[in-house]
Amino acid sequence: MSRFTFAIRPVLTAADGAFFNTMSWADPQSRAKFELHLLPLERLMITKEQATAILLEHRLSLTAYIVTIVRSFHLAEDIFQDVCVKALMHDEPFESQPQLLKWTRVVSRNRAIDVIRARDGRYRGLTEEALETLSESWDDDREMNETHDMLADCLEELTSNNRKILRLRYFEGRSGIDVARILGRKPATVYQALTRIHSLLGRCIEMRLAMTGEQA
Repeated sequence: MSRFTFAIRPVLTAADGAFFNTMSWADPQSRAKFELHLLPLERLMITKEQATAILLEHRLSLTAYIVTIVRSFHLAEDIFQDVCVKALMHDEPFESQPQLLKWTRVVSRNRAIDVIRARDGRYRGLTEEALETLSESWDDDREMNETHDMLADCLEELTSNNRKILRLRYFEGRSGIDVARILGRKPATVYQALTRIHSLLGRCIEMRLAMTGEQA
């Protein structure tokens, strides 16, 4: 039996597809129109190219989530990169964007805790229960919005040239060599600029996090 899913959410299971096949349709045209929305499940699996685009699109939000755990932009950026690689090497394809993003948050959380434990000997941040709640409610969570805004504000403080380099390298996923070619620069110059940008963003977000902690 073929598996089906609805072209827009919610997902229909194989049993749902079989059920609709047995329904009586008073108007054949109605069924024909309905079937236009039914596609094989395999055709709706997220490809690696689509997963890459989704992760890049949500880079700021995901990095902000990791920052709430590790309290360091540099560390959050490293963890995000590691998790992206794991997502693209994942054995089973992701069925939807929400599934991919939820998986990414869970793996990011676990990786962040492991890194802190390896560095400090123990994790002294939020409890496992609090982190789980934060992950589940992240899209609507106030702390996410605040951290997201911090990163956005810090990005605004960069020069337009630095923002362009950042956009090309991370938000469009281009290699350092491609960025250098587009901007007409030497690759070494671009990598040096990225190092400076990381440093500027790191200091900015950590300063803002410290100020938030003092006000709490």
